[in-house]
Amino acid sequence: VIFRAEGGSPRAFGVNQDLVMGSLLSSSKSSDYANLVIDFDNVKPSSKEVEIYNQVQKILDQCPKVLSLINEYKDCTQLCSKAMSSPSEESEEKAFSALLKSVKSVKVFYDFSNDLKKCVPVLLNELSKPAEETKQTLQDQQALVKQFANILDFVLTFDQIRMMRPHLSNDFSYYRRYLPKFSRRPDIDVKADEASAMALFTARHCPMMVSLSSATAECLEQNRHVTNAMSAMANACLAMLKNKRFSSVDTNKYVARAMVGAVVLFDHVYPSGVFYKSPVDIKGIIKFLKKAEFDAVSLLATIRYSSKNFKHETTPSSITDLFD
Repeated sequence: VIFRAEGGSPRAFGVNQDLVMGSLLSSSKSSDYANLVIDFDNVKPSSKEVEIYNQVQKILDQCPKVLSLINEYKDCTQLCSKAMSSPSEESEEKAFSALLKSVKSVKVFYDFSNDLKKCVPVLLNELSKPAEETKQTLQDQQALVKQFANILDFVLTFDQIRMMRPHLSNDFSYYRRYLPKFSRRPDIDVKADEASAMALFTARHCPMMVSLSSATAECLEQNRHVTNAMSAMANACLAMLKNKRFSSVDTNKYVARAMVGAVVLFDHVYPSGVFYKSPVDIKGIIKFLKKAEFDAVSLLATIRYSSKNFKHETTPSSITDLFD
């Protein structure tokens, strides 16, 4: 999505940077959302929102299953290592049988990411308006804002768990290696062609964010105001957190995750990233998380390690120094 030449400035393929960046010149900082309150706990979709809300909800209904599978994922390292070091019909059969179960889970992850890519443009197009209309859009379409927050919350949760499953990509590599030998088995769900398409997905350390950013970048090609929705989401969440709009610790954590998700997504698709002269109050967000009344260490790590441009030369030291 984003290409950055060695030592140069970023370029976004398929995106008119002047239009995108021009649409954000008047974008608001968090202080402009001081009076905004989004009722994340109780909001219901209006008649105008209900169609898109339900369309997104059908995808979100799969989230508990997907998170359960990634949480319960058991790697096949020992069986695969034994099959490699002491190859025999028995050892290879045991390894491949175990891999079949693992790959079924990976297919669920992969299919879900594709479903997510299909529904996100519909939601973002509805929320993406010119900068001067963005605040009112968030106020008027709170149920859709909540769905966007739900997506961001899920993406961060999944990818954080994925990072703790480093053997997943190795398991998939073993599966592809043994697949030709066991291709006649009737219980194979993922054939060679699909396995090739899934390989890149399994190799990524934050696969859901990459899928989400890919869908968002495609949407941005058609609607230059998409980044307004992301920057507004991040800044509005910061304002609500700073102004203590929510009494529940769980709600505060949820809003903080949506805020960080919006930050990382913005950094993946905005031509110059989130850290360099962006409309997102990134310093304010980092400072808030460092002093948050709840544990925000993982969210700070997400900003640092899941973003694209944190280590780029254009990122000011005043931002990187905040992590020291």
